[in-house]
Amino acid sequence: MPKNTTFSLGNVALIDKIDSETTFFESILGGIGGRSKSFIPSVKLLISNKLNQSVSINKILEFTPEELLTTLGFENKASDRSLYRVLERLGERQPVILDQYQQWIRHQKLVDLTQVIDFSSSYFEGTKCPLGELGYSRDSQPGKLQFTFGISVGLNNIPTMLTIQKGNVQDKKHMRSLIRLCSRVLPEGSLLVFDCGGNTQDNKRRIRDLKFHYLTLKAKKKGPYQREIAIYHSRKESQVTFISNNRVYSCVKSRDGEEVRYIFFSEDLAYDQLTKKARKLEKDLKKGKILAKKVERGKDLGQYIAPDGWIIARGHLQKILGEIPNPYVTGLEGFFILESSIDDDPEKILTAYKNRDRAEKFIRDLKEGAEMRPIRHWSKHAVIGYVLIVFLTKVLVSLTQFFCKNPLVKNLKVLKNYLTNLTLTIIYPSFGYPVKIISNFSPEIRPILGDFIKRYGNLEAPNHW
Repeated sequence: MPKNTTFSLGNVALIDKIDSETTFFESILGGIGGRSKSFIPSVKLLISNKLNQSVSINKILEFTPEELLTTLGFENKASDRSLYRVLERLGERQPVILDQYQQWIRHQKLVDLTQVIDFSSSYFEGTKCPLGELGYSRDSQPGKLQFTFGISVGLNNIPTMLTIQKGNVQDKKHMRSLIRLCSRVLPEGSLLVFDCGGNTQDNKRRIRDLKFHYLTLKAKKKGPYQREIAIYHSRKESQVTFISNNRVYSCVKSRDGEEVRYIFFSEDLAYDQLTKKARKLEKDLKKGKILAKKVERGKDLGQYIAPDGWIIARGHLQKILGEIPNPYVTGLEGFFILESSIDDDPEKILTAYKNRDRAEKFIRDLKEGAEMRPIRHWSKHAVIGYVLIVFLTKVLVSLTQFFCKNPLVKNLKVLKNYLTNLTLTIIYPSFGYPVKIISNFSPEIRPILGDFIKRYGNLEAPNHW
């Protein structure tokens, strides 16, 4: 007789609900697995793992009861080796999968006209992956190899594209790939919002050639900014003032060909930046005070090794009259400039740019919620397949929240706790049929799963128990 068992149900229910309503997996992965009947169930298992405890792939089956495998659609017993083969297949067919994904979201009318673009990276625990390169690490792991990725997310929180590049690819180069791929799904007139990392004349020209619009931040370089600030001060009569998020902003527009530049200034922003720079100077002065005492006593400031020997650092104190000016203050505090191909009200433009936080939150959910980092695979295709699993996990959550309309929990890391706590207990009595009891169906996930959860069992134990 089978043993009684209990396992987390929330992750499986979320996957099944979206798949039953939209045929998500068949639409995106149809034909990818070849003749394998366990390909899509294996992908569901990998995604459900990311929505649960996110254990290592070679440990998944140790924590997965047979009843859960049956619920996911497995007909035969699965193996670790087959799961690794699924990752490889996903990585090999990445372009096809993403193309089918784009066709699916277009068919579902989920492509938003405003797309927010952002880039990030994740690091490896190892040195063998061909994608691994040293580069600017967003994870504060500068000594480890990494890969970079880019995403494009609509205001409805549904992504349209994922790109994966080597770890030393700069954002401005990565941006070209993402623009090209986004053009396959976005209609004419779409607006691409991105920060100064992808802001180049070439990228903006490519966007306009595709008949899209752009909105981006101008890199904060002193010379160009001072010229624009001079324009701001010379056009006092054309300044527009408004309040956004309890901050007062003033804006002046200037044109450069077809490009409109929005020169913004905020007293509150200037105060915050100056306060931060004052704290930084105060911190440096405390360090300098200690070094100054060593210089006065004639002591060395430190020794550093070089190929030809030791470098002995000695100091010389150059005194000045009056207070030391803050070297971090540039005169640009409180100012920022947005560049766009759209001529619109400054308040609307600023609101559109602030929507960039949707991409930042999406990436945070990929890293912290779906636990993308660190990567422990070495094969290039396995790494790409793993990233696709993480991406599809977040896509399913975004779709669930979109169709729910008013979800109580939006952060994936928090949502996972409620999904994990939702459990299904299967009791095998000595006579009769198995009894399935659902527990911990909390109010936070009721709007998401609703009555769909009843297909798995009873929300209360039978009366005769």
